[in-house]
Amino acid sequence: MKKWLVRFNKVTLLLTLSDVFTWGSFVVISALSGIYLADKLGQDTVEFVGIGTGIYFITRAIFQIPIGILTDRLDKDKDEITILAIGSMLAGMPYLFYRHITQPWHYFLLQFIFGFGISLNVVNWRKLFALNIREGMEGKEYAFYDSVLSISTAIISVLFGIVANIGDKYFDMVMTLSGIVMMLASAWILLIFKVKNRKSR
Repeated sequence: MKKWLVRFNKVTLLLTLSDVFTWGSFVVISALSGIYLADKLGQDTVEFVGIGTGIYFITRAIFQIPIGILTDRLDKDKDEITILAIGSMLAGMPYLFYRHITQPWHYFLLQFIFGFGISLNVVNWRKLFALNIREGMEGKEYAFYDSVLSISTAIISVLFGIVANIGDKYFDMVMTLSGIVMMLASAWILLIFKVKNRKSR
């Protein structure tokens, strides 16, 4: 097992697993959120989801640049790792409250928190991945990352879709579970601290 792990870049492997937990769950949420919110917000749900999506992307756009500037000024990668873990926690947290949405502004607020969490996540994830990727193996490591993410997302989508289809109670469970899975991505991120020979250190 140890010999098998040596062949892999441990940092990019941990970052890949963190993205599986973050984006694998998000794909399910984004596909099901319109249907899920229809019963809670009424006939204007499509409009509300559109506004909420706009809030997410605007929030993400506004915060990404200052976060990138901040992390570029930091010498060591411990700050990027910590901020990335916090971002994953914040990104998953809103979905724990989806079942309590009764008004559009509840959804908009949760989308703002999600957007802020993703802004912390994306900038630092990309920076750490780029700094730790092995020279001459860029294509292989990016391909490995995308293949693992794609296969995992497909599996998560099928499983969560089947469970959500059982009934409203299980639909609530899928949304909450998706949030928990996203938050658990931070565990993989924090394990990067244990990789002593990482290039970004």
